[in-house]
Amino acid sequence: MKPLDAHEYSVVKAGVEYTCDNIPSPLRLAKLMERREEFVFWLQPATGELNDQLAIIKINGVYYRINQRLEKAIFRHVRLTRNFNNVEVLENGVRKLRIPQRLLSHKLRTSQRFMVSSCVKLAIA
Repeated sequence: MKPLDAHEYSVVKAGVEYTCDNIPSPLRLAKLMERREEFVFWLQPATGELNDQLAIIKINGVYYRINQRLEKAIFRHVRLTRNFNNVEVLENGVRKLRIPQRLLSHKLRTSQRFMVSSCVKLAIA
């Protein structure tokens, strides 16, 4: 995980800061944060758009970029349905991404690979 300078970004949605004595390894962190979106901070560049938003975590006062393994663990419960919309509107009217763009493209790739046909075959006896 790489530290991130948050001065160039504006906070779209604040999460819960993770505090610990020693920063856990990315593998241990993935197990700790599995399906726990409350730790995710959403930042948007000052000159950026909605699709430029970053999902990051804050550990002991330092912002870190989330690697793909951690993204998969945190957002594992999000399923792509037929009419999936990756944008959600918060209570204050601000629009944010539902899952990071990198993870969305990965989920779309794998969903295309595992498409199941919807036709039903009938056996005639």
